[in-house]
Amino acid sequence: MDYTILGLSFLFLIFFVWYLASSYDRSRRWVALGLIASLITISTLSLVRFDDGDTSGSLPWPVNITPGIDLRGGTQFIVEIQTATESEEAGDTKKKEISPAALEQAQKVFEDRLNKLGTSDVLVQPLGENRIIIQVPGVSQNDKVKYRSTLERVAKLEFKLVHPQNEVLLSQIKAGQEEIPFDHEILPLWDRDKEGNRIKREILVTRKTEMGGKHVTTAFPTLGQLGMPEVIINFDSKGSDLFGKLTASNIGRRLAIVLDREVYTAPNIQSAIYGSCQISGGDMTRAEAEEIASVLENPLETPVKIVDERGVDPTLGKASVKDGFNAAVIGFCLVIVFMAIYYRIAGAFAVVALVFNLVILLGLFAQFGFTLTLPGVAGVILTIGMAVDANVLIFERIREEMDEGKPLKNSIQAGFSKAFSSIFDANVTTFIAALFMFWQGSGAVRGFAIVLCLGILSSLFTALVSTRACFDWMMTLYKSSKLNMTHVLTKTKIDFMSMRRIAVIVSVVLIGGSIANWVNKGSDSLGVDFAGGALASYSFEKKISDDELQAAAGSLPVTFQYQDSYGEGGEILSVKASKEVIEDVHSKITEAFPDAKFDRLQLDKVAASIGKEFFKSSAVALALGLIGIFLYIVWRFETSFAIGAIVALIHDVTITLGIFTALGYQFSLTTVGAILTVAGYSINDTIVVFDRIREGLRLDPRQELKDVVNNCLNATLSRTMITSLTTGLSVLALFFFGGFVIHDFSLLLLTGVLVGTYSSIFVASPIILLFGAKAKQEAAIDPEYIATSS
Repeated sequence: MDYTILGLSFLFLIFFVWYLASSYDRSRRWVALGLIASLITISTLSLVRFDDGDTSGSLPWPVNITPGIDLRGGTQFIVEIQTATESEEAGDTKKKEISPAALEQAQKVFEDRLNKLGTSDVLVQPLGENRIIIQVPGVSQNDKVKYRSTLERVAKLEFKLVHPQNEVLLSQIKAGQEEIPFDHEILPLWDRDKEGNRIKREILVTRKTEMGGKHVTTAFPTLGQLGMPEVIINFDSKGSDLFGKLTASNIGRRLAIVLDREVYTAPNIQSAIYGSCQISGGDMTRAEAEEIASVLENPLETPVKIVDERGVDPTLGKASVKDGFNAAVIGFCLVIVFMAIYYRIAGAFAVVALVFNLVILLGLFAQFGFTLTLPGVAGVILTIGMAVDANVLIFERIREEMDEGKPLKNSIQAGFSKAFSSIFDANVTTFIAALFMFWQGSGAVRGFAIVLCLGILSSLFTALVSTRACFDWMMTLYKSSKLNMTHVLTKTKIDFMSMRRIAVIVSVVLIGGSIANWVNKGSDSLGVDFAGGALASYSFEKKISDDELQAAAGSLPVTFQYQDSYGEGGEILSVKASKEVIEDVHSKITEAFPDAKFDRLQLDKVAASIGKEFFKSSAVALALGLIGIFLYIVWRFETSFAIGAIVALIHDVTITLGIFTALGYQFSLTTVGAILTVAGYSINDTIVVFDRIREGLRLDPRQELKDVVNNCLNATLSRTMITSLTTGLSVLALFFFGGFVIHDFSLLLLTGVLVGTYSSIFVASPIILLFGAKAKQEAAIDPEYIATSS
């Protein structure tokens, strides 16, 4: 199947180049069909699960996408940092204190080993003083061995010289004729014989470590000249110098590369090496090469041991997961119905593009092995919203051209041509932000960035290729001369700029209230993911559903999760909440369900699953993203536009979070995805409005700037309202039908959509008016305007 997908990918690339080079309408129509068909086929094949897979769990999951812990559950490991040493007297045990730094270092190592790209939905959270909870989604029985090895491996890398008489001396030692030299030791060397069987050899190496692994900067798996897996290791400048001197002074000798007291390879040193080195060997598999590379980049400073392993249910609850997916389907159907009714045949083309977009995006998820989580769903919602927006922009432009009396074919061509600038700029600015999120972010931020980048590429393809192909074939097959669309808010004359002073007062009050609310609430607005809390374990005689438990807890921020031990412990209920409310939760569930006979077995302290590194990297990613967006808008528009976009973005996120916390909700890892979605929606909406204002300035630079801004806001009002409505329909479906536990998630998105729509009109645009003199002067001498008006 991999070769089939690879072949189709080459075919897609050929069609893509052909499509870009094609100028003849007839050939472009057929090439577009081939281009779309090849990509849809690749995505569909990627989604289909051809093996039985891991069918454990309560929900059938026929597609080749791993659902996250929140959606389907997985496996939980509890690892303990090994700090106890046995005393020589009476077998007593002396315990060393765990430093917070050691616990934090282990947490970061596990996060980087298991979720480097942020797409795997791995929960890593300190438990008590010396333990860490690790939850991994969708772990099959075969994968558990790999995860155990990855978690417990210290990854101590050593370079040792091999004894010059290794073979001879080893045989003499085995025969009892010689002893092991005091400055040498025997280590295992795993290899394969000529038949491919795994065998264990021995090798005599120095006790002294010539060089350690602390200078390793990167390590990655690759294939050697013979097609066998190997790992390339890169050092920092000091490490390269040390490795060069080591190899230069020992030319002709063998150098053993030792990882966790096992020799992987011991090649002869042919010359001085001042670059990278490699770990190879006949015993290494592709999966092991990937594991070795991962652990080498993230070595543990302290040994750990897995002390507990159990299966876990979805954190959202089975009923809530079902409700969430049903709500997503309802929202998608509402968008489809609206587009079909409002835009008629053009709406049908948009529906085709949306379906293609969803298939392509999910196919990319499967192809790259992403885990689908609730924050991932947020990225999908934003992608669908941007895809709808691109089609709405095109349709509204086509409508304007038809209203001017142009023939349908010319109107369609002009509509796509004029909408391209808005679509391109809106997607590029979002793409810039996503790239910085991936580069400097971590965890969920990186995962969201990847989803957003893929969504942008998918949306651009379906809007500019699929929708265009539908129009081309319509004109060919039906020779239509008219395109019917519903007319609502198409010729308004609202004086928006006369309301800008009132809008400023409203925004300042809302921003001030939001900041005051944050200061007043302090850490109370932070959930367990950010502030830590308590974890209680309960035995029970009658199992109560997650949703009934959540209903009994009411508005208290708490996570319920059933866990099934693989040993003899049986099933338990895990309850995670802040230290302030954990006792209230205990009282509520024991009083509400006396027949369940909940008995608390243990109460532990859990630290924040989001550490200082997350905040630092996220802040850097945000700052760089804003700078990147600012510079791009200055280049494509001008400074006043850039100031307006950044102010609107900060305005939207601040007020959205302020309203969210004022309603009593807390920040969690899930809300991070929702906030990033709000930011993406805000910048996308603002850029579309800006593009029309820029066009208005070029068309008539002698007109008053206030009138230009008002005219352009009225011209884009229909598009703004429709995009907000279609995105809002999806979010409203989540809010009303998605279940109790995702109300906060959907409420945050809904608030962000409303605030973002408001800011595009009443915040970003007035800033252009405030700094508009330069824009006016530049537009008046725009070469394009001079060329078209002469």
